[in-house]
Amino acid sequence: MTNTLIRLRFWVPVCALFAMMAAGTQSAYGQVSATANATAFIAAPITITKVTDLQFGGYISGIGGTVTISTVGARTSSGPIPLSNTLYPVGAASFTLTGAPNYVYTITLPGPTVLAGAGGSNMNVTTFVSNPSATGTLSAGGTSTLTVGGTLTLSGNQTPGTYTGTFAVTVSYQ
Repeated sequence: MTNTLIRLRFWVPVCALFAMMAAGTQSAYGQVSATANATAFIAAPITITKVTDLQFGGYISGIGGTVTISTVGARTSSGPIPLSNTLYPVGAASFTLTGAPNYVYTITLPGPTVLAGAGGSNMNVTTFVSNPSATGTLSAGGTSTLTVGGTLTLSGNQTPGTYTGTFAVTVSYQ
């Protein structure tokens, strides 16, 4: 019996030692890892290039009212302004946008804009509209067309001559 007791006293600590080693080894083997790639995409800046100007056409002095050019270039008027004059071009402004494919962009149109004319006389473009309006999406090729129309106010005593002005359309990624 003593012999058995000595054997037990020997094996109990040895078994406990193996159990602790196995437990320590198990936690080391219980940890695993994996790797992943990190990626980023830097989009090309969005650009805007004018293709055509906003053109309201020609009118007769002494007649007041408003003339509106739609985003497709259609011209309408309010007041007695005749629209049959074909000597002067009429059309919406158009722009080509380029940038990152399929990106959404926002459009900011200008406020009222002054067209300066002969003898210090002015006319105002009071409202601008665009197509697309507010936001658009670049194509899979990274391009889009933006058209802009507006409403021009003519007074009844407008000085004859050519009236010109500029306006800015701003686009930015959303």
